Amino acid sequence: MAEKKQFTKQQQRLLTLVYKFRFITAPLLAKLLSIRKDTAYESLQTLHKLELLDRVYEQSWRIDRKPAYYYLSKQGVTAVKKLLELQDRAVNSLYNDHKASQEFINECFNNLECYISIKQNLPDTTIIRTKTEINRFKVFPKQRPELYVKTPDGQEAFVIIVPDKLPYFVNKRRDEYIEHSEDDGWNGAYPTMAFVFKDSRSKLGFLYKAQKKLEEMGYEEEEISIIATDIKQLINGENPGWASAFNPTKFVEFLV
Repeated sequence: MAEKKQFTKQQQRLLTLVYKFRFITAPLLAKLLSIRKDTAYESLQTLHKLELLDRVYEQSWRIDRKPAYYYLSKQGVTAVKKLLELQDRAVNSLYNDHKASQEFINECFNNLECYISIKQNLPDTTIIRTKTEINRFKVFPKQRPELYVKTPDGQEAFVIIVPDKLPYFVNKRRDEYIEHSEDDGWNGAYPTMAFVFKDSRSKLGFLYKAQKKLEEMGYEEEEISIIATDIKQLINGENPGWASAFNPTKFVEFLV
């Protein structure tokens, strides 16, 4: 296996990105880094040949033009652990990524698409961490958000990406976050809770229920922020589609 001192800066960066998002394809990497698809493919293949990434591809995917996907091999996880000086608990789950379900892999792709869309509308120095990166910190709710965002001026958000989850489980997660904001608090204003749904109908249904919940609990708009959008509008629309539980039909900025 290649040692740390043999990695180029580009290879170190790519290993860190695969650790961050767990599963990645050449088209998604190209979109993330604003590079050509063939360049992204060659970069991933280089790490695959070094046995730092595992690759999954089936011939039947050619018909639908479905790309191969990559994830850290066991050697790759060990390399990232050394590169980032991580503790065992921060990487243990990655050793089992070869057993991941297709549902989990698709969730990782969705999270990456949302990351790209959210990042492009925020200042360059905005910090966006994935669940993999924040899992080791106890300050977050028990069910970690898919993304944690912090802007240069200190505004924060938890992005909860749930296009395939039933309303019951999403509302339960909402209530957990509200409870966390009350019982555990936060260093400063509690982060905006930003939910991403599969479509506008799911988004509006959630927002109206959240509106009723907040009214029953006596919350004012300046005390707590719950917003939502749908994944297609977030990724493909000119307007990301965010709306607030306090006014479900009016668009709002993600962080202002």
